[in-house]
Amino acid sequence: MIKLSVPFLDEFTLQLESGKAEPDMVLLMRDYGMSLEGCVRYDNGLPIHERLRHKFESLPSYFASLAYKVCRDDLKGYPYIAIQGNPAKLLTGHNVFGSDCPERCTFAVTQAFMLAFPELCNILDWFHSTVDFIDVTYTARLANDKQAQQALNVLKNLSYGQMKVSECSHESTVYWNRGSQHLVRKAYLKAPELSKRIHELNRKLAKEKHDHYAQQITAITSDEVHDMAKGAIRFETRLYGRWLRDKGMQLALGKFTEYTSEKITELWRLAFQPVFKCFEGANVNAQDHSQVLDNLRIAHHRITRTGNVSYSKAERLYDFYTAIVRDGYLSTKNRICERSRATFMRNQDGLLHAGLSLAQLMQFTGEQTNVIPLIQLINIDFSKQLPDNWQEPLSLQEQAKLRPALKLAS
Repeated sequence: MIKLSVPFLDEFTLQLESGKAEPDMVLLMRDYGMSLEGCVRYDNGLPIHERLRHKFESLPSYFASLAYKVCRDDLKGYPYIAIQGNPAKLLTGHNVFGSDCPERCTFAVTQAFMLAFPELCNILDWFHSTVDFIDVTYTARLANDKQAQQALNVLKNLSYGQMKVSECSHESTVYWNRGSQHLVRKAYLKAPELSKRIHELNRKLAKEKHDHYAQQITAITSDEVHDMAKGAIRFETRLYGRWLRDKGMQLALGKFTEYTSEKITELWRLAFQPVFKCFEGANVNAQDHSQVLDNLRIAHHRITRTGNVSYSKAERLYDFYTAIVRDGYLSTKNRICERSRATFMRNQDGLLHAGLSLAQLMQFTGEQTNVIPLIQLINIDFSKQLPDNWQEPLSLQEQAKLRPALKLAS
């Protein structure tokens, strides 16, 4: 998903006495068919429209994944149109996989809007358009959907520093720091989402016999889409303008399109660094108690003055480990931190030094059904994000020549 802000050209705005400008809402409703809300009062029998506003409106037909809204002078200081859409869906009909090229993705959204509203685009100042946020997603693939669900259950317990789990939607999605205006992280299972989408499209097709529904169903039920969704956990981050600027990104649309796919991957890695930090150092099976004890003895033994080997620290850390396994990570942490947070952190560091990862410890909730063997289970292979036969899709302008219905969206 990408959200853009495109200002109106000055000559197509109304200048107020306060010095501010606002869009000519009546013009937009009359000439461009926008649906507006507002109040109507009568003056000498004549209707006067006041406080007109525009809600996000979805474009019909092939542009089901594109929405737009006319915004008055808000914090940006000028009236503009907000446009947001999913480039992958616009270009291919699904978002199981797709391009991460900034230029191709942003042009997919702008071209979709231009095809729908060619006249409206003539009164917009595209030179000063900006990027408000981008969603960046990469996929980890596990052996099957069951293992993917188990891994997601582990992710639901992860926290690191200021990164906190803020919401778990159903069984297939977990959010970290949802509601933040800097960045939001999300992990979800792709297969259940795809099944839900297929069901929705079949229901719509049964009610309305539109060709574009049938074409979307064909796109998302293909063998390669199904294979790429099987056992897939999607790691998605929404990067807002404030966070992007802090990382030195230029948000003017013309400048943003000059960035490479590698830069987008770099931003994604930076955003998810706290999540994958939890998995670092895992080289022992956390469910194998004897292996854990052996590693603790190797890492934390000492030689006494008499020349004997002492494992007292290792035994103490093993008791700490078994308490986490029995009672759960959070319960153990809360109990010990009531007395001393430093003691808990010191014991935790001792386990990490012995080859356990923070993610392995956090997966213990006191409920054995949530526990799976986890040794570097989740891996993002950036060379396997696309099918072997992948080719970049044609631009929407090129597709419009092959699909005339694209031109009829407005």
